Amino acid sequence: MAMAGEMFIMMALFMLIGIPIGFSIGMSATFYLVFVQNISSGLVIHRLIEGLNSFPLLALPLFILAGTLMVYGSTPRLIRLANLLLGRLPGGLGAAGAMGCSFFSAISGSANATVAAVGPVVGPEMIKQGYGRGFTASLIAATGAMGLVIPPSVIMVVYAQSSGASIGRLFVAGIVPGIVATILIIALTIFIAVRRGYKGEVEAVHSIKDVVKIVLDAILPLMMPMIILGGVFSGIFTPTEAASVAVVYSLILALFVYRELSLKELMEALAKAGTTSAMLLFIISMSSPFGWVLTTQRVPMLFANHLLSFVDSPVAIYLVVIAILIILGIFMESFALVIITTPIFAPLMASIGVDLVAFGVVVTLAIAIGAITPPLAVCIFTSCRVMNVKVDETFPDVFLWVFVLAVVMFLVAFVPQVALWLPSVLM
Repeated sequence: MAMAGEMFIMMALFMLIGIPIGFSIGMSATFYLVFVQNISSGLVIHRLIEGLNSFPLLALPLFILAGTLMVYGSTPRLIRLANLLLGRLPGGLGAAGAMGCSFFSAISGSANATVAAVGPVVGPEMIKQGYGRGFTASLIAATGAMGLVIPPSVIMVVYAQSSGASIGRLFVAGIVPGIVATILIIALTIFIAVRRGYKGEVEAVHSIKDVVKIVLDAILPLMMPMIILGGVFSGIFTPTEAASVAVVYSLILALFVYRELSLKELMEALAKAGTTSAMLLFIISMSSPFGWVLTTQRVPMLFANHLLSFVDSPVAIYLVVIAILIILGIFMESFALVIITTPIFAPLMASIGVDLVAFGVVVTLAIAIGAITPPLAVCIFTSCRVMNVKVDETFPDVFLWVFVLAVVMFLVAFVPQVALWLPSVLM
């Protein structure tokens, strides 16, 4: 472990001088293998290729593409439904925005995609109606972060690839925690609205016919997670094949049902999804030799033994791991965090009797906390950018949502049946 520590030091130095995370991971592993261990560079190339030679990883670019295509036509319809359901409440538009983000999370699989899709629709209208600018941006960022937890979650695909946990069970395990977090966020939004005087805004409906139209318009987008999860539960297709179904379904909606996707926009969506996928797959590929070093040097076992020599309580060990995940999540990109830490922490968690599916949900919630906590705070930066709000305006409201996500994370950690009950029933 001491020698493998040189690899971590090199990676930290590369990141400190501004080298992108993917290159930092790959270069540190390469230098360690070639110059410290005197291993042929051919092994590095082999590991880079093997890192992507995985059937489950096919789901990652496909879910990203499906989420990109669902922006065309689905987002406004989901927001109108959420506003119809919650608009009469104090702070109704904010609550509707939170629900809309959760709806879109269930079809996008990405926190950033959710924020970027829902923020421009709801954010300006909330600010226009007198909601605080920082409150609005942080609320959309926090509920957008549910895209990490509510299936189909791209980050869960990466965790499953690194830990060996079932993608299908992870998807199902994220449903209840995601719903609980959304309900708590909506309840807190309403409470704050009462305290600050934010008013409700009723969706403009004049008849039962309008209500029916709004509901029917939102049914097709909401069917995507049902199709995906239903197909996986029933064994009709694997999670990877479900991603292909999601792409076809979202393309049909955008092109033929809503007719809001032009050929030019289709090309732009394909390019955007391709760029995002290439970046993530590059990081995963670069991490493969890194993970191979951790395995061959027995770093997970040595780390576990070292930690157990100081802490002998499983609860204390779990708390230490959660603290490490939250701290790293504040400073690191989410996919890199999962790829680097899972090979170390997953065996440790298994050794103290923690279910790896429940731990996967805890990991995604810890990453969600990091996604809205500066300095990295990718969801906050995305939300502020699309709403033209300064990041410092989100303080201190953002910590309200950090508290909510932390409550749900510890609930899943120490009452794992919150996450595991639904998989045990359905699968």
